Amino acid sequence: MNGAIGLPPPSGDAGNVLYVAANGDDQNPGTQQEPFATVSRAQEAVRELKKHMQGPITVWLREGIYYLRQSLHLETADSGTAEGPIIYAAHPGELVTLSGGRKLACRWEPFRDGIMKCALPEVKAGELNFTQLFVDGKRQIRARYPNYVPENPLVWGRGYIDVGQNEEGWPPTEFHFDPETFTSKRWAKPEEAVVHLFPLDYWGNLQWRVKGIDWNMHIIKLGWGGFQINELVFGKAATGIGRSKLYKGAYGSRFFIENVFEELDAPGEWYLDKEGGLLYYMPAEGVDLNNATVEVPVLEQVVEFRGSQEEPVKHVGISDFRIAHTTSTFLKSYEAPSLGDWTIHRGGSVFFEGAEDCRVQNCFFDAIGGNGVFLNGYNRHNRVYGNKFTEAGDSAVCMVGMERMIQGTNHPVPTENTISNNLIHDCGAFGKQIAGVFMSIAEKNTISHNLIYNLPRAGICVSDGWGAGHIIEFNEIHDTVRETTDHGPFNSWGRGRFWCFGQNHGPFSHASGYPENENDYVFYYPEEDGYITIIRNNYFHEDPSKKMHGIDLDDGSSHYHIYNNLCVGLGITQSCGDYRTVENNIFVNPSEPLVFWGSYEHNNNRFTRNIVVTSTKTGGKTGDSYFVSRPGSHGPFAAVVDYNLFFNDAGHFQASIAPREGKRAQYRLAEWQALGYDQHSVYADPMFVDPLIGDYHVKPDSPALKVGFKNFDLGGVGLLPDFPKHYR
Repeated sequence: MNGAIGLPPPSGDAGNVLYVAANGDDQNPGTQQEPFATVSRAQEAVRELKKHMQGPITVWLREGIYYLRQSLHLETADSGTAEGPIIYAAHPGELVTLSGGRKLACRWEPFRDGIMKCALPEVKAGELNFTQLFVDGKRQIRARYPNYVPENPLVWGRGYIDVGQNEEGWPPTEFHFDPETFTSKRWAKPEEAVVHLFPLDYWGNLQWRVKGIDWNMHIIKLGWGGFQINELVFGKAATGIGRSKLYKGAYGSRFFIENVFEELDAPGEWYLDKEGGLLYYMPAEGVDLNNATVEVPVLEQVVEFRGSQEEPVKHVGISDFRIAHTTSTFLKSYEAPSLGDWTIHRGGSVFFEGAEDCRVQNCFFDAIGGNGVFLNGYNRHNRVYGNKFTEAGDSAVCMVGMERMIQGTNHPVPTENTISNNLIHDCGAFGKQIAGVFMSIAEKNTISHNLIYNLPRAGICVSDGWGAGHIIEFNEIHDTVRETTDHGPFNSWGRGRFWCFGQNHGPFSHASGYPENENDYVFYYPEEDGYITIIRNNYFHEDPSKKMHGIDLDDGSSHYHIYNNLCVGLGITQSCGDYRTVENNIFVNPSEPLVFWGSYEHNNNRFTRNIVVTSTKTGGKTGDSYFVSRPGSHGPFAAVVDYNLFFNDAGHFQASIAPREGKRAQYRLAEWQALGYDQHSVYADPMFVDPLIGDYHVKPDSPALKVGFKNFDLGGVGLLPDFPKHYR
């Protein structure tokens, strides 16, 4: 796969090729016969080589695991050129791991009850500490209560328990546990424990160090932490503990607690006694500790591209590596980069800041501790392509600018980067407010041809409307929002550059949290071209019983053109916002009707030439096509709603409007048209070719074509043919 980025084939000792091998020596010349031992030595050699030659330079790493003492720190001096890029790559056909950890030399001896122990003098001396343990390449479980349940590890399973029924204060400093469901053991060092908890409305999870436990009053007191969601946006709803009022008390906060020695009682669990310098571990099934490889993370970053806007790193790439063993980050510094709900840790196992035309390609991000790739601040024309991300602690790819540094046209934000052809699944091992691809304060980036699934929250999230101009196309996303609520495969907010607050109102001054008229918020339209975000030719599909959004345009999301998307089991939700054109999409059996929420008078939204097929089995008893909630007091909820096709198993069209005051009203098609909506729309069978095999083209005589719908082809959706076959 190396040829995909123009790497030269290995050929003897060509002057533009250097070699690194696990059995090499840094005193060697770095040839194929006499390779270097470390990547850092090869980096030095590349800098020297550039002084004497032009053209591309490739550093080939031979098979093996390279435990880095410090990250590969690529600076301006390491730059290549467009004609002569610098590439660090795994030798073709060989498995090369860049590890942010180290291998432990354990001499195991029995402890008790199937638990083994080994002495680690470095830990006792304060020279080594870790919060993850890998045995034979697999992340193990820190001793916890309740135990991890591999067959159902999600928040709804037996691996979590409910908090007590007590009323809790906010901001949270403590919470009650139920002694009937909590552990009967007493812990010698509760202050070492870490709480993982879902707050009131399940938009993510929070972590704290335990400050103490009052066993008599059944209270867990909280120390450092609790900053993993932006509490400034929704306050108690986002970070409070107790029973959920928004969801009518259907469930309460759920939690588990880890890093407790007394709870080490299940195969695969471990505990590190830092004071005594002892590692305790109960071997998982099939593990032979006499021959097992035991590894622990030490570094947060494995590779860093570190330049500046004035002097960026240019034309450097890494390719075909396994990236592994980076530290967990959920208790490190977090921040809210904008007015979106999310907070983030500005870090990743591969970190970009001040880079242009650099790339990460065909790499396997294997159970890294935090974010996978993080583009921080100024970054342009970088490419994250053909990679696999699994079991990441947080998000796979993040692009996050710095709003406080923006002045005039000087925008230190990720711009015109490409995130394409990546396989992203089963991430969010620690954080749950995460995404396959996350953007905040960024502009004009492309997210395309990714396959994203099995995530606790959104597949793609745009945290604010600051920059816009993105292209999101040909992605396949499914099985998202598995542990949280109120999202879908795609989610966005617009609380940023395009959401200007009125003089008399803050962002959430009304009880509904949404504007009462157009004078409260102005979604201004920028004069520059290219600031419309395009969402097109994507395939989003979910089990409709999950009751979730599909394309979720939340508070203030504006300036979107959404077309040629196939959403199966999903609809679209449009909260207050403006300049959104939704046309020529297919929505089949959405779990909720298509939602217009908190719209206002004289907006410029358009909903036209779409096919909407609903079901009384999935989208509500009436099979509504639309649900309009809290529209403006005067005028339509969207500027244009017309030329659509509707069908359901109820035998007739139906829509609902819930006004700001008064009762919810329901409308059949003629009544709906009398209100001025869907004047030329029809209720009819769209005549899909064969939905049972996923063919949602409409037949030549379909009534959808008569209202202006046009067939679109999703044959190229998802991963491209050059995606590495061994990663599939």
